[in-house]
Amino acid sequence: MKKKTTVILKKNFVNLGQIGNIVKVNSGYALNYLVPNNIAEIATIGKLRHYNMFLDIKNKKLNEIDNKMKIIQQKLNQITKISLKKKSGSNSQIFGSVSDKDIIVSILYCTQEKLDKKNIYLPSIKKLGIYNVNIILSSDIKVQLKLQILPMYI
Repeated sequence: MKKKTTVILKKNFVNLGQIGNIVKVNSGYALNYLVPNNIAEIATIGKLRHYNMFLDIKNKKLNEIDNKMKIIQQKLNQITKISLKKKSGSNSQIFGSVSDKDIIVSILYCTQEKLDKKNIYLPSIKKLGIYNVNIILSSDIKVQLKLQILPMYI
């Protein structure tokens, strides 16, 4: 019997690694503990090919998403500022509030790209003026836009 056996992990395991990792372990450990407890499966040539195929598909999808986010970032960088009109009272205070939806509609109008509410981080806006809006598309792609709140004259 071989000393080491290659296995593919089905569950996260502290000593070995994450789901989908291919690791070499002692044969007894693999056959007596990991496989019966459904923590790992023996890595055959077919299963390794299957695993690599799914890994390639996952990487292609991640690359597509990353490219799309970079295109959105370029479109957002072309916008200098977003202007919104709100009813205001004395002391430049606005009635109501500025919501994520207002920002999303303005960005959709300018770039033809629909963003999620969770991507937009707004400061507390109570008065007329210029504010910074942070848009985080992914962990490494961030954009900062200027938001100008103007008074609405009736």
